[in-house]
Amino acid sequence: MAKTSQNVANPTSSVGEAAGAGALGLLSAAAVFVIAIVFFVAESYFLAMLLVSFALLLYVAGKEISELIRTALTVFFSGRHRDIKAAHLQDTANALRKQLLMKRGEDGSIKAGPIDTGRKLKLPDNPLVRELQAVLAQKKGQEYTEYVAHDYYVDCRELYDHHHAHLDFVANVMPLFGLIGTVIGLIGMFDRLGSNTSVENLAPELAISLQCTLFGAILASVYLSAASRFDQRIKALEYDYEILVHALDVLVKNEATIEVQA
Repeated sequence: MAKTSQNVANPTSSVGEAAGAGALGLLSAAAVFVIAIVFFVAESYFLAMLLVSFALLLYVAGKEISELIRTALTVFFSGRHRDIKAAHLQDTANALRKQLLMKRGEDGSIKAGPIDTGRKLKLPDNPLVRELQAVLAQKKGQEYTEYVAHDYYVDCRELYDHHHAHLDFVANVMPLFGLIGTVIGLIGMFDRLGSNTSVENLAPELAISLQCTLFGAILASVYLSAASRFDQRIKALEYDYEILVHALDVLVKNEATIEVQA
């Protein structure tokens, strides 16, 4: 809530930061794109296409490029969330799922096992568990517990959506740059057509066409794979959040309490 109120109170600051990030991204992308053209002229087509993909990533991410790379590496090679709050949500949801014997039914709904009224559950020590412990002790009700849970969910969900959109954009655009390279090669090949044309004369332009198409498709697949990993992590985050909300509903209805593990 504090972050939201600050953004509302000072909207010009947010607009200025966004515009600055866009300008930085555009300038950085232009510089990298020029280098990519140099490699293309030097017939290093893979490096040229790789730099083009990085230029597109700089264009959409701007100064967030380092955070995007770190998050992508974390998501791709680890089962943990990049956002610390989401990591706490994951740990808490896993503990509640085991203790309440929660599972998804055939109709898709989440069900919990039987629980005694006033039961005390031991959960791992983290800020989310301590907040939930205080909320249940003060009997603030289901709506307030869901508000606390949502606070630990929303930032990571927005982060993943944001980065997924960037990678998806590059994945969709790279085949078009491969097609541009293909057209350039075909134009050069047709320019050389004549009575004295040989296969050796046409081979370089044909190589441009085939390599640009190939490298564009390969890089698009790489970025699409990274974007799909974010999509999978979003689904896992949503499932943990759903588990947590349902578990808190069960705890509130049965007047259960939480004990923080030492």
